[in-house]
Amino acid sequence: MTFNWSAKYQAGETPWEKGAAHPELSFLLSKHVDLFKNARRILVPGCGFGHDAYAISEVAEGDVVGLDIAPEAIQGASSLHPQSSVEWRLGDLFAEDESFDLIFEHTCFCAIPLECRLDYRRTVSRLIPSGGYLVGIFFPNPDHEADQGPPFGIEMAELRRFFEEDFELQWSREPQQTFEGREGVGRELAMVWCRK
Repeated sequence: MTFNWSAKYQAGETPWEKGAAHPELSFLLSKHVDLFKNARRILVPGCGFGHDAYAISEVAEGDVVGLDIAPEAIQGASSLHPQSSVEWRLGDLFAEDESFDLIFEHTCFCAIPLECRLDYRRTVSRLIPSGGYLVGIFFPNPDHEADQGPPFGIEMAELRRFFEEDFELQWSREPQQTFEGREGVGRELAMVWCRK
């Protein structure tokens, strides 16, 4: 299954674009500040217009890469954050071959078709060396059936099991702050995974 992200941007059909970084990100950047500060390279896949990547770059001391498969997203990120130190990169996550100390996940995992999820785990596991981190605000419970996406849902317990082969869960909680429309128990889960 393929999804034309460029067409969605061109038509202005971007419900994932909220105009700001995820409200919980400021808490994560504060609570886990050492993870972000000490990472030499950070990747934000599916960065969209780059709000999360920009917020991370304000704290991180290393390089931050915002990656998206849609040219319109990268153009928008560059225009919205002209003074940012973020490297805005057009590309496919699955084709990346660089190493990153930390990957920040938000709405990339849920946008990937179910049949490609294993590829996602294998890719982030390959890109993050042992001792590196996958930090994310996952969106496991959208307002439709799991296979009717994007976004594609996943059960909370399955989400935890999915990454356990390659990662150790170090911290998690449901966000205390979120976007309008994502409120409610079990809608999102913030997680910090360490690569084994």
